[in-house]
Order: sequence, then structure tokens, then C-alpha cells
Amino acid sequence: MNLDRAFVLLFASANAVAGFTTSGSAFSVASQQRVAFVPKVRAASALFSEVEEATEPAVEAEAEPVEAVEEAPAAPAFDTAVYVGNISFDAVESELRSAFSEHGTIAKIQMPLDRTTGRSRGFAFVTMSNAEEHTTAIEKLNETEVGGRTIYVSESLPKDKVAENKKNYKSQKKQDQGSKIYVGNLNFQTSMEDLNAAFAEYGEVMDCFIPSDYEGNPRGFGFIQMAEEDALKAIEGLNGTELDGRTLNVNKSLPKGTKASPKQVKLYVGNLSWGTEEEALQELFEEYGKVVDCYIPTDRETGQHRGFAFVTMEPDDALRAADETDGYELDGRILRVNEAQPKGSGRTYNNSNDGYDGGDAYDEGSDDSWGNDSY
Repeated sequence: MNLDRAFVLLFASANAVAGFTTSGSAFSVASQQRVAFVPKVRAASALFSEVEEATEPAVEAEAEPVEAVEEAPAAPAFDTAVYVGNISFDAVESELRSAFSEHGTIAKIQMPLDRTTGRSRGFAFVTMSNAEEHTTAIEKLNETEVGGRTIYVSESLPKDKVAENKKNYKSQKKQDQGSKIYVGNLNFQTSMEDLNAAFAEYGEVMDCFIPSDYEGNPRGFGFIQMAEEDALKAIEGLNGTELDGRTLNVNKSLPKGTKASPKQVKLYVGNLSWGTEEEALQELFEEYGKVVDCYIPTDRETGQHRGFAFVTMEPDDALRAADETDGYELDGRILRVNEAQPKGSGRTYNNSNDGYDGGDAYDEGSDDSWGNDSY
């Protein structure tokens, strides 16, 4: 900075301090000096202008707002699990981790344990870090061996899809199992082999079962499992036929807890003579309509009948037969006839003459239900 410009600055400072007084010589001198150095003052103004021009861009740059940078939304974490089935019950998580880690990064492993034993329940879920590793793990590990067992690896399904698959599986399984047939009024001497052979004439017998009591004695009825079409043919062909001297009651077994609709009525016939035979009793009741079944229980040890019987007829025929035969004399004994009641219904046949008190080992409840699938 030259001397003239320095003087101008000094003068401007002194003038500001003096308050621009209007009296005294100082004002006069200052005025003269001010006039004399007008060009210099202009030069100083130019200097300050240059300074302002130099500083304005910097101020504007500082005041300019900074634009916010928008970040891209984070990609959702991969959360589709891999289902691993047929795992050994002795398997540990480290074995699965070792197998899956060869095909990527493992995000999570879930191996449900049995609450009682603390051992594996035979399956697990593994979540890989991304879709590519997920697919690779399924392709590479399915039907490979882990812990001595061949594991089956597939994509885990949503809960609603699993529920739907279970429903379809049960439906298909039920169809594959076929129909269950109830066979009543079996001879106590009839074996499962004999019963199986009788039904095998109508198709393949999937299962044959004759329930027994707590002493191991047969209870007088059985169950046969056949394909639906074969079962219908067997029911039509065998119902009312004779096997080992007994007339079979054959129909479709009902689910547990349900009972057949009362299409037929079973009558209880008490106070029978020890010498009365099934043929004579059936002949008596056939006077009132078709006899679907006539059954006189016998003692397992002596073979002697026990003084009472059951006769099954159509509802209208049974009503008329009960009305006409109750009090009828047969072989020197006065018959007592009424509708048979299931065991446990509270109604008993406690006539001292016929010796039947309703507590007999013959399970009338099971026979009357015709298909109470309770075994």
C-alpha cells in the first residue's frame, strides 16, 4: 500500500473519532484535505470495492444450502428357510452347520428338540444368507448323509400350505385305506383266518380283526378293511349269510362315537326254555315279518344257551311281533318280549326265571351299535 492511500485511511479514522465537528480549525483543515484528496478517496473506494468483490463469492458459497443425499432403501433380509427332514434323533446342530456352511453363510439354524428326552425331533430349519446359497444348499444336500441318516432337503413351505398338504395327505390316506366293515353275530369259534377267507372272495382284505375281552375270549364281532368297491360287494353278498352256524350282520362300520340310524329293531326275548332252538324261535317270529337276525347267546364253557335271545326285524314288523309274542307260550315257557336296550342304558332284564340281569358278559352295547369302531 503506497503512502497516499495510507493517509486517506488515517484521515477517515480521525474524522470518525472527531465526530465530524463543525467548529475549529481542525474542520477547516480536514475539509481542505478532504477536497485536495478527493481523487485519492476514489482510489480508496475502488480498493474497498475490489475487496468486496473478492469476498462476496465466498460469503455466497457459505450461505448456499447443502442438498441432502437420498439413500437407497435397504434390501429386505433373506428369510426363506430350508426344511431338513429325516435327521437322526441323536444329531446335533454342529453337524448340520458343518454340512450347510460348505454352500454359503448360515443366517440361522432351528433344530426343535423333544421336551422329554432333549433329543432331536427328526427335522430342522436352516436359513442361508441369500437366495443363491439357499438354492445351492437344497441342490447339493438333498438325499445326502448327515449323522448316519439320509436327509431330505427342500424349501420350507408357509404354514397355510403345510396345513393344506396335511389335509390332502389324510384324505388320500383314508382313500388308500379303503372302507371298514363291521361283522356282527360271529361264532365265538370263528377265527380271523376263517373270517378273512369269507371276505377274500369279494376282493383283497387289507385288515381283519376280532376284538377280545380282558380274558382273551372273542367278543362275537369283528372288523374287515377292504377297498371301497370291494367292501360294498362284500356287504351285499355276506349280510344275512351263515358262517360257522351263525347268521352274520354285515354293514359299513361307523366312526367311533356314532351310531347307525334305527333302520331295524332288535327285540329281546326272555324266559326261553333251555330246549328251544334258534330255528323254532325264528320260525315263530317270521309269522310277523322278515327276521333279519335271530341269536341265542350260549355259555362259552358248557355250550348251553342262557335262556334269552335277540331277534332283529324291520321296525313295523318288530312292533307287531313284540305285541303278539309277549306272553306267548313256547316250549312250556311264557315269553317276555320287548325292544332290546343297549348295555348301560339303565334298563335291565332282571327276571328271576330267565336268569338275565343285564350284567352279562355279552356286550350288547357293542353289538347294538353295529360299527362302534372302538378297538
